[in-house]
Amino acid sequence: MDEAPAEMVESPGAPAPAVRNPHRALSASVSDRLTLYVARALFFLAAVGLGIQGARAFSGLVPGFEIAAIDGILVAGIAAIILIIFEMVFVRGPVRTIAGVMVGLMMGLVLALIFQPLVTVITKAVVAPEVKGEQLEALVAFLNLMTTCIFCYFGVTLVVTTKDELKFIIPYVEFRKEIKGHLPLILDTSTFIDGRIQGLLSAGVFDQRLEVPRFVLDELQRVADSAERSLRERGRRGLDVLKEIEKHHMVNIVDFSLEPGEEVDFALLRLAVLHEGKVVTTDHNLTKRGRVQGVQVVNINDLATAMKPAFVPGEVVRVRLQRLGDDPGQAVGFLRDGTMVVVEEAAANVGHEVSVQVTSALQTSAGKMIFGKLAKAEK
Repeated sequence: MDEAPAEMVESPGAPAPAVRNPHRALSASVSDRLTLYVARALFFLAAVGLGIQGARAFSGLVPGFEIAAIDGILVAGIAAIILIIFEMVFVRGPVRTIAGVMVGLMMGLVLALIFQPLVTVITKAVVAPEVKGEQLEALVAFLNLMTTCIFCYFGVTLVVTTKDELKFIIPYVEFRKEIKGHLPLILDTSTFIDGRIQGLLSAGVFDQRLEVPRFVLDELQRVADSAERSLRERGRRGLDVLKEIEKHHMVNIVDFSLEPGEEVDFALLRLAVLHEGKVVTTDHNLTKRGRVQGVQVVNINDLATAMKPAFVPGEVVRVRLQRLGDDPGQAVGFLRDGTMVVVEEAAANVGHEVSVQVTSALQTSAGKMIFGKLAKAEK
């Protein structure tokens, strides 16, 4: 009974908690979620306290105008729930967007700290004389808090909107990724089954870090365990290619789960958005879907098409023959891009420009060579 080697689903270059110890990764995930729940609960309680303080601060500003504590709690609780929902959606954004928000918050806090004394002076100058003591202090505290929220809001929106140009305003602060190697390559299942990615990596075509989602490994394993022989061979070939790539390149196995009912293609595109990476695949439909959604996709078949020889058998090119070839009767010329053209039975035409019919083309690491014969018009 054949079994896929166990080490094929592990990555020597990936972080240990994410790859080698799934129980520890699960424990860390549960701990992180518990921390988030506690933080949200504390924030909700703090909002309730602010609601009570706000009700006290505004009560009595206008004769006969009173705000019950329960009303302040209700308004603050609803606002806190809205903010928590916003946070749950927001944290799924790209890291550079989150970093931009953090910088915006710091800017807002600094500006609020500068303007709070001014707010205090203006408030004490315009309120009614009967507003004094603790009531005045509560009002000032509430207005200072409101000022902080406003400046933080505008700071966040300003930085997130203009984060690509922020370097010109604040030196050494930049959120754009200009270095090519920072964008990871997220490899699809079809990439390993195809196998050409191994040669591209060996040739140095890609220098980005490599990421393989856990669900891609699972899919490879399912294909390798298939009851159908052809599928089983393709799956095992994919696992073999992954094993060979891991020997020479750092491969990070990413613990990224499929959503209920989610297709692998959608999960790949979602991961590419979160990690700001490029999906590498041979799947034509995945390529089209990714490009429609604005995700960068590298299709190996497109690369192969781009790397095909510029000249195909039967095509006629003009070339000046410059010297004799190594074999009897051969003549050698060069195209404008330096491509060597070897022409059979053309020794008598050395020094002349002739029409050559291409018979074959050879691509080597040293360059391109074209073999041909004199076109009928030259004979």
